[in-house]
Amino acid sequence: MKMQLHMTAVLLTSCLLGVQAFATGDTESTGKSMGAKVVSEISFEEGKAILTDETKNDLREKVKEAQQQGKIDEMKVAVWADREYPAEGTKASKQDVTLANDRAKALKNFIKDELKVNSVNTYNMTERPNALQRFVRTDTAKTKTAMEERGAAPRTQDETGFFNQRAKASKAVIMIYTK
Repeated sequence: MKMQLHMTAVLLTSCLLGVQAFATGDTESTGKSMGAKVVSEISFEEGKAILTDETKNDLREKVKEAQQQGKIDEMKVAVWADREYPAEGTKASKQDVTLANDRAKALKNFIKDELKVNSVNTYNMTERPNALQRFVRTDTAKTKTAMEERGAAPRTQDETGFFNQRAKASKAVIMIYTK
């Protein structure tokens, strides 16, 4: 009996560690598959659009890391409100759209003003690409679709993982592209 409990604990620990590795891999592997050299995921306090000192330091480090690989060409910033990416046929509330826009603006301003990166494109992940964006295959549609298809933009509780480790609510994904 003691051996069975030990084996169960080992198996559960392995699963949990694997789940965590998978969770961090979704964002990073998605960003890298989209051509980003450096990928980072940051968190916001629920209901707020303020960048903490820790977030600012993380962004500074990621920009330095990217600069060691080449000249920064562009940064893409996908920003969520406090809910997951909306499922097909659903719409986010006006408050969620505004919160994600405020977070995107705070990030863009910091990146442009303090980190001196000129090309910063933001993507509000409370809104799905519209029909025209999908038809013309805009950068917005391509980015959001790629993130959704690769599991980096979960839409349902089932897609966020066992302990919500893949959840993106209250987060932003930063992708840095170099020349």
